[in-house]
Amino acid sequence: MCSLTGHGISARFKMEHINERKRAAHRRSVQAALQQILNDQAVMPNADCADLVVSVIRVEFGQTVREIYVDVRGQWRDSPDEWEEDAHERYKREAAAKGEDSYADLTDVFSFPMLTEIVAKELQKRLGLLYTPTIRRLNDIGSPNG
Repeated sequence: MCSLTGHGISARFKMEHINERKRAAHRRSVQAALQQILNDQAVMPNADCADLVVSVIRVEFGQTVREIYVDVRGQWRDSPDEWEEDAHERYKREAAAKGEDSYADLTDVFSFPMLTEIVAKELQKRLGLLYTPTIRRLNDIGSPNG
């Protein structure tokens, strides 16, 4: 009887280990795809996309892989000292030229669900997912809305 119990623990351990490896592989593919998406000016709704290099620092999953939490950082491609015009002023001018009252920047992408949805749908498309994931900032884990 002891051997069956030992076998059951071993089989369960192996299954958990396989699931962990699958999640880790999925995490790497999600992180790589998000890295590409967040730097793709054709996809991203933020006005500062062309001026930033965005790095996906960390990706975690919630209860399921459908819930994705990310930590991203944006760095200026060029030094602001080299710009002919202040970025904020340029973004406001470009938004006004499009008939818009304001513009969104990288931080807004993860603050407004309609902007985050653009990223989620592109991730679904690029990875061939059967579902649209929910993407939130990593610091939203445990918050009432996250």
